[in-house]
Amino acid sequence: MPKSVEAQTYHIRQVRDALSETGELIEATRKERGWSQSELGKRLGGIDRRHISALEKGDANTDFGLVVSALWILDIPVLETLKTHRGAHARSRTKVVDNDF
Repeated sequence: MPKSVEAQTYHIRQVRDALSETGELIEATRKERGWSQSELGKRLGGIDRRHISALEKGDANTDFGLVVSALWILDIPVLETLKTHRGAHARSRTKVVDNDF
């Protein structure tokens, strides 16, 4: 099993929020379809329910391929997961610029 790596970016609030909100979106869509975590795991090729749980909680150590696969299986456009962060990022960048003056 490969070692997990915790990048410094995992501690940036916006990154943590994006991971968490992506997990929440996956969970909500899964539940709308009436699928259990085990069912989603089975559809992803036999992924254990614990990995699905970690994905839905926004665990930064979740395999990126698993996240993208879940989005694909659930028919969630990848950019859908970024909508709220693009506006927040633009606002925070503007705020930083304003503080420099």
